[in-house]
Amino acid sequence: MAAVWQQVLAVDARYNAYRTPTFPQFRTQYIRRRSQLLRENAKCGFEPGLRRQYLRLRSQLLALRYGPLSEQSSFRASSVRSSRTTLDRMEDFEEDPRAQGARGHRRSVSRGSYQLQAQMNRAVYDERPAGSLVPTSVAEASRAMAGDTTLSENYAFAGMHHIFDQHVDSAVPRLQFANDDKHLLACCSLDGSLSIMLLSPSPPSVKVTLKGHGGPVTDFAWSLSNDIIVSTSLDGTLRIWNTGDGRCIREVRDPESSELLCCTFQPMNNNLTVVGNGKHHLQVVNISTGKKVKGGSSKLTGRVLSLSFDAPGRILWAGDDRGSVFSFLFDMATGKLTKAKRLVVSEGSSICSISARSWISREARDPSLLINACVNKLLLYRVVDNDGTLQLKRSFPIKQGSQHVHSIFCPLMSFRQGACVVTGSEDACVYFFDVERNTKAIVNKLQGHGGPVLDVSFNCDESLLASADSTGMVIIWRREQK
Repeated sequence: MAAVWQQVLAVDARYNAYRTPTFPQFRTQYIRRRSQLLRENAKCGFEPGLRRQYLRLRSQLLALRYGPLSEQSSFRASSVRSSRTTLDRMEDFEEDPRAQGARGHRRSVSRGSYQLQAQMNRAVYDERPAGSLVPTSVAEASRAMAGDTTLSENYAFAGMHHIFDQHVDSAVPRLQFANDDKHLLACCSLDGSLSIMLLSPSPPSVKVTLKGHGGPVTDFAWSLSNDIIVSTSLDGTLRIWNTGDGRCIREVRDPESSELLCCTFQPMNNNLTVVGNGKHHLQVVNISTGKKVKGGSSKLTGRVLSLSFDAPGRILWAGDDRGSVFSFLFDMATGKLTKAKRLVVSEGSSICSISARSWISREARDPSLLINACVNKLLLYRVVDNDGTLQLKRSFPIKQGSQHVHSIFCPLMSFRQGACVVTGSEDACVYFFDVERNTKAIVNKLQGHGGPVLDVSFNCDESLLASADSTGMVIIWRREQK
């Protein structure tokens, strides 16, 4: 009886715009929590008649509380399917308890091949008017969750919330909020250290500094449970850190004694980390043992600068400094990598940032890749098959010719009208682009840095944005409260 709880959620979403009109973030959190509770109750197997009765009563009570809607509710199958809420990772989660990882984390699963998924998604929206980017009948729940506000309104910022300068005079190449956390942020620096910062309670402060690398720190990644950070450095080591007390738990040296340039966790198994080095190799490492995984290595055409998994952890993309992006199939049972496809984005350019997303938005459900390639453009690609083949969808002009600038998808874009991405730039600005807008795609532009902006990161509810630059400054921006 999953369809009934989807209908209940659709009713809640339609009335959501009437709740706390001056506090849109509460509305977003409310509808997400409702989705979670309804999903849990759907597993209890209540009698179908009781569910339908609850749906009628819920609709009547909401109508009494907020008044009748101007547009009649519709629970046609297509609308119900389209109103289904998927949370942060935007994947369907298995309801079988056996699908959870050993540590109790939810595991996401693919809904089928990328190609079939894209075809099914396009078929659902065949009825939309020509040229329409956000069909009213399909996007109604999404707009209600966002309070019927535009992208420009959603991504308006009140100004700088805080500035961290503990790494001043040394570039901060990467920063990232902890998973599903609003106030825990980390960054790495070319001064050889990492910082973990607490943004609440006020005033924001540096919680702990991670010291031990003998060279500039090039990249890092949070584990799913946020208790571990892995980092790579030009000193040729991968270090595993305890985020609670800042201890270095383990140091793993590169077998080729090469500079390590990037790293990422395997999303479904955080015992495994993929590392890229300066001798064109990437390697899967078991951080519990400190040993490389047999069959988990491959060679690219250049220095490995960027890595990104798809949400199920089945495809890995890697970019190098020769302008190529490779896709690899990851064997979940053995950790083995199989090279699948290669795309030359721009010969001789550095692929310094790759970000994967299952859906761009609720209205644009093609799996996508966001790439920075030092070609003065931010590139958005569509993933077209199970081998990770990429097809250019569109590009956005930015200033990036040599610096390793990074970009991200906005975490809550599925609840918005349209879809937004954020990128740094060599002109010291942060840019927001609407990927569904054909003209004047810039939604917002933040100014305040004193050098090229190298990385950006949103917290889980988009209330805060962090950006880092080549001078070592980290700026925390607070979104305006509506």
